[in-house]
Amino acid sequence: MENLQTSFPRTLTLCALLHLAGCGSIPVAMTETAPVPKPTMLGITQVGSGQATRYVYCDIGSCPAPTEKTLASAPPLAPVAMATMPAEVDIAFPFNSSHVSDGDRSVLERAATAHPGASVEITARSDFVGPPVSQQKVIAARAKAMRSIVAPQTQDAQFIERHEVAGPQRVAQAEQATQRRGSVRFNPSIDVQPKGISK
Repeated sequence: MENLQTSFPRTLTLCALLHLAGCGSIPVAMTETAPVPKPTMLGITQVGSGQATRYVYCDIGSCPAPTEKTLASAPPLAPVAMATMPAEVDIAFPFNSSHVSDGDRSVLERAATAHPGASVEITARSDFVGPPVSQQKVIAARAKAMRSIVAPQTQDAQFIERHEVAGPQRVAQAEQATQRRGSVRFNPSIDVQPKGISK
């Protein structure tokens, strides 16, 4: 067993030597760090022309300026007739009435003009209130009102009328508003040629 009197001075000596060795080390000189380089902004430019054309990366500050090019003149495009109005228009009727508001009338007239040659499908609906006979009268009046607006705008159009009678049960107010709406749908005509006949 080791004597504590001899081990303690050894430990103390060892600590002192380590301490002195640390103090005697050569200090490291602090050097200034170089500034962080500014990132390069890359661009893409065309080099060459014709079959030898290629695209390369370049520093945005030193990219060559694009040269003027003469574009071949293209013939003007023919105007394309497009219907800007929807193919279906909903009309909101007041309760138990076939009156069409000025705003709905205007939209319906423009939609009819925008879809020439289309077949017209009119759907008239009734409110749930009232006996079926009265509901049928309201439906017929609403269908007639929508047709009278569309017919002058669409010459020789084929008309299809649908009548929807609401059920006898009371429904939510939002659904009642839906029941009071009429719909006019413009279906484009499909020109089908008999087989073997060409125009």
